[in-house]
Amino acid sequence: MCGVIGIFSNQPVAVDVVRGLNALQHRGIQSSGLIIYDSFQNIFTSPIRGVGASTDVFRNVNIHERRDNVAIGHNRYATSGDDLTKDAQPLYIQKPGLALAHNGQISNYVQLRKRLEEQRSYTFFTNVDAEALLFAFAQNLIELKSYKAVDTPTFVREKCFPALEKTMNPKSEYAANGAFSAVAIIANRGLLAFKDPHGIRPLCFAKKDDGALKQYAFASETTAFHFLKGFQEFHELAPGEAIFIDFDFNIYHNKIQDAGEKNCPFEAVYFSQVDSNYRGNQVYDLRFELGLVLAENFPEMKDCVDVVIPVPKSPIPAAIALANAWEKPYGGIVPRPSHSSVRAFQQDGKKREKSIDDKLLFVRSHIQDKRIALIDDSIVRGETSKKIVKRLFSLGATEVHLFSTFPPYIGICPFGIDTPTEEELLVNANTKEDIEIARREIGATTLHYLSSEKMLKSVNLNSETACLGCTTKQYPIDIQDYSDFQLLRKKHREIAR
Repeated sequence: MCGVIGIFSNQPVAVDVVRGLNALQHRGIQSSGLIIYDSFQNIFTSPIRGVGASTDVFRNVNIHERRDNVAIGHNRYATSGDDLTKDAQPLYIQKPGLALAHNGQISNYVQLRKRLEEQRSYTFFTNVDAEALLFAFAQNLIELKSYKAVDTPTFVREKCFPALEKTMNPKSEYAANGAFSAVAIIANRGLLAFKDPHGIRPLCFAKKDDGALKQYAFASETTAFHFLKGFQEFHELAPGEAIFIDFDFNIYHNKIQDAGEKNCPFEAVYFSQVDSNYRGNQVYDLRFELGLVLAENFPEMKDCVDVVIPVPKSPIPAAIALANAWEKPYGGIVPRPSHSSVRAFQQDGKKREKSIDDKLLFVRSHIQDKRIALIDDSIVRGETSKKIVKRLFSLGATEVHLFSTFPPYIGICPFGIDTPTEEELLVNANTKEDIEIARREIGATTLHYLSSEKMLKSVNLNSETACLGCTTKQYPIDIQDYSDFQLLRKKHREIAR
């Protein structure tokens, strides 16, 4: 779940791209980076990349001096690789002059990398899957002799889009399988954005034209456009869709390969900022609806609780809705004002446990001698839930009833969430017995999950339009090749320790 952004303008864009990265910082804090390009002189500038959140990486960089008018940026939440410095994005390849930033997970990364190394002598600098996507697209452009295109319209129609088709088609020799929402700069040509054939991860387009200033932009979430202000005509890229903007501001659309929409519902439930647009609705409203559905589905619990408390921050709208519906007092855990956007889900076990102390304040008057409805967006590993439940009891709570707006998380995610093995998940099956074991492990008085059907309806999805691999272990694509990646990820994690 990384954050990507790309902007093309008739004025310098580096400052806006960095500000956009700051707005997308909740999507990744392990590294951040920027590659900029001058379309007037056709020159790439050296990448700026570093370990840490975007606010840290760019704090001492005088970005205002950068005069280039095209840029792509990336915030990383690592699902692969073993070196945060080396594996930071965006990435660049000199031939054919291509820079790329990627959100998702290439599930056939190991096989694709081996094929590129052995058959085309590519040398990989990183251990990140985005490099395999970059090289595969570059190789497909080279094989189509993209350099022979006499003008940009010919390049887009006869070289760029066909090369993307080869990159997306699983029957092609150099094809990427999995989830990928990417932005790229193609030297001498333009700014490109594209999604995988299922459109698993989000990617949006918007533009700003107020006379003197003209900007076309892509971002993982519309929260970046809201933060930068002035952008209009938001458009969520469809599955397999590509949008190319040449350096004369001409826009080219193409549905490269549509294998059927399979959105990740975790985006609406957990990842995205509340002001972002998701399939025509704001995320805040969808999460509020999740809380109303909780109230409707567990009416027997209304008289068992005295106060409704969310685990900050994603489930706050759901908790407000539940408290309103049940006419209960709200609140009792708040984030520390000085805490950064680091999310516990993005950290390793020890840091995740310590972050509970670092990031949350517990209000004893709302907890002591109270029966608590504790609302969380989801329960993946259960470590955060266990810590919070224990703390509530230590502060005098008499009962803690835990509610999750997301169904039991029982399967690995090969598409961008760092859960490569089932062993690390709290539950591996959605049965009463498994949920009871989970309740005892967490230490809650009771444990309640929304059903998959109810959750999907609340966020305007259904079983046909959502990826449900993590809740059903049924995936929209064949993930047989992912087993090799699982072994590699295990090795990388051991190195990181």
